[in-house]
Amino acid sequence: MTEEKAVVYAQDAGDGIRVIYLNQPKKKNAISAPMMDILSDLLRAADDDDDVRVVVLRGAGENFSSGGDLNQGDGGKPTPEQARKTLRRYLNAVRTIRAISKPVMCMVDGYAVGGAFALALASDLVCASDRAQFVPAFCQIGIIPEMGMMKMLPELVGAQRAKELLFIGGKIPAAQMKDWGLVNRLFPADELEASTLEFARQLSAMPDASIQITKTMMNALADETLAASLEAESTASPFCTTTTAYAKTMERFAK
Repeated sequence: MTEEKAVVYAQDAGDGIRVIYLNQPKKKNAISAPMMDILSDLLRAADDDDDVRVVVLRGAGENFSSGGDLNQGDGGKPTPEQARKTLRRYLNAVRTIRAISKPVMCMVDGYAVGGAFALALASDLVCASDRAQFVPAFCQIGIIPEMGMMKMLPELVGAQRAKELLFIGGKIPAAQMKDWGLVNRLFPADELEASTLEFARQLSAMPDASIQITKTMMNALADETLAASLEAESTASPFCTTTTAYAKTMERFAK
């Protein structure tokens, strides 16, 4: 399979930068459990490669990702046990981003919805275009926020604001997220790729050992309860899929 046809693939951009692409542009890079498995593998491979100093995570085309792919699977309704097993593959991608020593820079254009929003939260640095929008989209479909969002979002924007965002949802402009501290750099859409890679080069030029140790220490201190949060999610969210409210939401999506 060529890189362009792989649902997730990696390319080296020079200067110690490895770019990982979510590659389902016709689906706005909707993410599936198999994609998250590949992402975790590519992240670990980058961490093991001495020539890689920075990882850039992006979507192919004009969107980072529309969130979880609602059309994956065999079309039948999964049991809570099956849903839990699938969800844990998504959660593993978050653990991997947080655990590897190489810094992960997330590049967000277009939409970052649901689990894709969570991938951005898990990343070490975030660059976004001025047209990018972040959409929580968990409670609104009848499940709990997943992939560590309930821990990471309040730490970035405060508990009260996080509750409003998670309860009500909506499209949050990247400029607002920068004001709240989630986005590090905001660029015009037509300059996003070049400017993000230039930012990555600045980071790549720093002493690698100090950057990597700083990341792992900061994440270890911040993530003391992340494992417990992810473990709780893996049971709580599948339970929500058994509720009447969730079934009604899925009926609306099916129409």
